[in-house]
Amino acid sequence: MTIFPHQIGDVMQLYNRVAKLKPSTLLEREDQAPGDVITISDEAKKQRVLAQAKTEVLARIRNAK
Repeated sequence: MTIFPHQIGDVMQLYNRVAKLKPSTLLEREDQAPGDVITISDEAKKQRVLAQAKTEVLARIRNAK
């Protein structure tokens, strides 16, 4: 594996920034960091319900034959 000088420099800069922080600050940041939030619009919900209904109806039709 090849390691380039700029990679070493980047890691050293990151280490220096993190080393200056207090451990309690790092823990507080983890607690405050929100997770990924996904919102589905009403139109998307409607399309999903219609698609699910369509597949269920088609499955019933195929099973009836």
